[in-house]
Amino acid sequence: MGAARLAAGLLVVPLVLLTGCSSSGGKETPKGTGGASADQAGGGGGKNKVPAAPAGLVISPADGAKSVETDGALTVTATGGKVLSVQVADPKGKAVEGNTSTDGAKWTPKAPLANNTKYTVAAKAANADGAEVTANSSFTTIAAGKTFEYSYKPDSDDGDKLGVGAIISLKFNKSVKDKAAVERNLSVVAEPAVEGSWSWLTDLDGSDRIDYRPKEYWKPGTKVTWAANLAGAKAADGTYGTQNRGGTFTIDDSIVATADLKSKQMTVKKNGEVVHTLPISAGGPQFPTWTGTMVVMDKVDGIDMNSETVGLGNAYAVDNVRFAVHLSASGTYAHAAPWNEGKFGRQNDSHGCIGMSTANAKIFYDMVGAGDVVEVINGTEKKIKAGNGFGGWSLDWDTWVKGSALTAPAGGTPGVSATPAAQ
Repeated sequence: MGAARLAAGLLVVPLVLLTGCSSSGGKETPKGTGGASADQAGGGGGKNKVPAAPAGLVISPADGAKSVETDGALTVTATGGKVLSVQVADPKGKAVEGNTSTDGAKWTPKAPLANNTKYTVAAKAANADGAEVTANSSFTTIAAGKTFEYSYKPDSDDGDKLGVGAIISLKFNKSVKDKAAVERNLSVVAEPAVEGSWSWLTDLDGSDRIDYRPKEYWKPGTKVTWAANLAGAKAADGTYGTQNRGGTFTIDDSIVATADLKSKQMTVKKNGEVVHTLPISAGGPQFPTWTGTMVVMDKVDGIDMNSETVGLGNAYAVDNVRFAVHLSASGTYAHAAPWNEGKFGRQNDSHGCIGMSTANAKIFYDMVGAGDVVEVINGTEKKIKAGNGFGGWSLDWDTWVKGSALTAPAGGTPGVSATPAAQ
């Protein structure tokens, strides 16, 4: 069956149907009567059913195309019918997975294609009568002038447990100018479903970064699966990704600590019930503690702390600080501070950290883990920045959503996914 090339460079393959007439008693309907037979008028049980229009297939880009963009250029569309199958493969036979639209008319890849790679396409469609048509094509994608990479958190596997404040974060080693092109290749699936959004931030070191959080804290027991299919994604002209990454984690019991800098007490709740009230000594007037919501990044029992590493000059140098829970990239910890004995619950006199007695610091250390929440209230310092550690919870939801680069669907909100549907 022949293929015709349109002026636009798209491959269209029409299906030509050969149809025959059936007659009653071998007699033809007289011509020129000006009327229709009973079958044509809807009688006779539909013996002379009007055949469906031929189906066609349109493959874009055109056969033989060169320097094709890796994302958004490949589509297979059925005209006058539905797509039955699409097979796309590279020279090594590696198949490209794709999705067909709900009406069956269009197929698109699930993820960007690889750079500088030749792909072959074999597609099949059918019209309403089931008559099939096939089409074949090939093209070569654009070579990458530069590449970008990203680090990601959490680095989690199925079975890992995180706290209710867990944030998914990707940090890029190159500037991301086409943020929408990158963001549309990110997905989060939560079981049960939640409302959540990606938001573009600036990391503490100035790097571009994108984080994901739900509208409210995760509920215990929620299973979260995320994916970043960025190999071949375009961050800027000539700059493409090289990595596909992802992970799965489950939300643990709700652990939320509230550090009240006025009362100098930290209340710890587990699943909504108060389990500990711990006297603290937070940042003094010269070095106040960030306010807002922080998320536990990690913890270590024994760390050397030096003020020069966080830009505070020669203010302190303490070795082997016990039971240190990491709360911000700028150096905020909750930890044992035996040198401040007598000040817990009475006076804020640290350099910005939340200090406790060694015994109480161990209680807190043993209870919390990555993703658990520390809300700091009644302080004098401004709220922690969203890009400082996992500070995204300090932004209200409307502000967070506005940080997405995706256009809102009709009646929807930019960047918002009501999971389990992927972004």
